[in-house]
Amino acid sequence: MPCIRVDGNDIFAMYNVTKAAREICLSQSRPILIEAMTYRIGHHSTPHDSRSYRSVDEVNQWDKVENPILRLKKYMIAQDWWSEEKDKDWMKENRRRVIEAFQAAGKKKKPNPELMFGDVYDTLTKNLQQQMQYMKEHVEKYKENYPIDRFNSWKK
Repeated sequence: MPCIRVDGNDIFAMYNVTKAAREICLSQSRPILIEAMTYRIGHHSTPHDSRSYRSVDEVNQWDKVENPILRLKKYMIAQDWWSEEKDKDWMKENRRRVIEAFQAAGKKKKPNPELMFGDVYDTLTKNLQQQMQYMKEHVEKYKENYPIDRFNSWKK
């Protein structure tokens, strides 16, 4: 399969490569892989600490200078399509909207935990059925540690 490697931090490079890849897919009826080379600011997971193999200065450089959103913002300001004032207003308005969305979401019941078992296979495998049963028994046994009343359709 053909592959195109691109600077995944460059919005215009990503756009152009995606457009070219789409054209190849449509005109030649074949797939193409886009390898977007980018930088992960955060750790892979909660217990994973990337400071063991990269410095705080390196991460800060990518976060404060090489950040693709900041690169685009600087470009748009240079083109006079955006301004620091517009950006400040936009950030303030959207911060408010995000907080409202979080507050609204916090009032809703959480999805039924059983749903996490049914997202891969058409029919649950025996192994997944056992895992789901174990989860139910565990939650029932230690129910004081699990707020099951905050979930939709929890079945014991």
